[in-house]
Amino acid sequence: MSSSEQPRSQRREQREQAARPEPREERERSERREEVPFVVIPDTPSVLITVTDETLHEVAHGMGTIETTVAPGIYRIEQRFAGAVSSRFVEVGEDARTERLALPRIAAPEPVERTVTAQAAHREAALRWSRKSTHRRGEPSLMVLLRTLRRGWRLDPYALEVTAADGGAVDGGEDGWQVDPQQGWAAWSGRVQPGGYRLRRRGPAGDGLPLAQALWVSRGWSTLVFVSSGPHGPQPQHATVEMTPLGTGWSPADETLSLAREAAFSGLRQGLDLTSDQQLFPMLDSERIDPFLGIVGAHAMLLDHRPDLRRVDELVRRLAPHVPGHPDVAALRTLLEGPSAQVASPPMLAASCRLLIRADGTDPGVIKDGSPAEQAAEHLVGRGVWTTWLEEERRPVSADRGGPGTWGAGEHTSGSRPPVADAASRVQAYVREIADLTGKPVDEVLRDVSRDELCRRTGLPHKPVERAIEQLRKAEAEPEPGPGREPREPERAPE
Repeated sequence: MSSSEQPRSQRREQREQAARPEPREERERSERREEVPFVVIPDTPSVLITVTDETLHEVAHGMGTIETTVAPGIYRIEQRFAGAVSSRFVEVGEDARTERLALPRIAAPEPVERTVTAQAAHREAALRWSRKSTHRRGEPSLMVLLRTLRRGWRLDPYALEVTAADGGAVDGGEDGWQVDPQQGWAAWSGRVQPGGYRLRRRGPAGDGLPLAQALWVSRGWSTLVFVSSGPHGPQPQHATVEMTPLGTGWSPADETLSLAREAAFSGLRQGLDLTSDQQLFPMLDSERIDPFLGIVGAHAMLLDHRPDLRRVDELVRRLAPHVPGHPDVAALRTLLEGPSAQVASPPMLAASCRLLIRADGTDPGVIKDGSPAEQAAEHLVGRGVWTTWLEEERRPVSADRGGPGTWGAGEHTSGSRPPVADAASRVQAYVREIADLTGKPVDEVLRDVSRDELCRRTGLPHKPVERAIEQLRKAEAEPEPGPGREPREPERAPE
């Protein structure tokens, strides 16, 4: 029987069957395409790579080279490096594909090749003054290089000052610096004793506050500090720091390691682990070891929501013999081994300082009482990744109603004293706020909230917290003001 002779109902059923969708398994089988090898190679291992498909689904993610297999299609490759983000789309066909990525364009305080801010004159200055002292004689154990990142920006060559742990200048003043205003750089270097130092502005910062930044010099090593100068002056909060064996100086030869250093600091600023194990652990065994890059790498590992403390412990144990007494290593040890020996100098990284504060809150004495480390911890301010604090002794002092203020010793500025409360006053305000919110007396709040808990909540070491508790209890023991008596002013901790 021909098709024309088929019953109409049968022909209609055949048409519906032909139009009916294939079973799900058969459809997926027909749409499934064979995957092919796909390799993404960045210009340096310190680049974070993410590959997503047409539906924005992540198919690969990791540091350095990515090796995976994908189905043919359009893919987006994103690379993050030292604060720069770039992306590109590629089409993967039926054959294996390898994609090589150019380094994103970044600015860097260190005059590293393949960055947009590399200048030959600045590299020459770094090479020379990391090996020769600008102040006095001897192989320098500390160097600070201040440089403009753009031609035409004004350089204030004497804006920075290097001081000892107690704030006394060690850089010889303006005569201790070498300056080339035409090339846009200023350098200071000198042979100083191992220990803690400060980097600070000679005058007030843009916000009028006298701030200091922690430096550390280890025996047998040179600490090299690279500071960029922007349109408003030096930017020490964005500095790059490296350590080299004493006498070897800075070297632009290991470009990959320099780029890894910039990526690691950028990662800390962003809260991302941008260190590469392919570089970090081998670096510790190489001739160009940089212990401070190892310290930064350890903190980068701790950024993971579930950090591998065994890897961090391995890294710290390998670092410790190179830089005994380094406060940043001591801070990391409090996380891994419990309380360490007393720390008297502030660590260079703010993350290290926070570890010490946490340890001191539960085990008083980790931060030595009355030390520069305690001073920094009490007056810590958030300025990038570095331990930066308000120097109380240099704060402008003025009358209560404003007027001319005094900046440090013999320096003058205008305006009233910046309204920055001391550490004990901040604790008192916190406790009184709890009392107001809960309707409880202050002494009851102090019974409910332990000293250790107050240390944790306020982010302060034990000493100012204990001082605040003592002052609060003393104030609560005093009689309330009666009729005709003036209300008592809140007690302020002595400076």
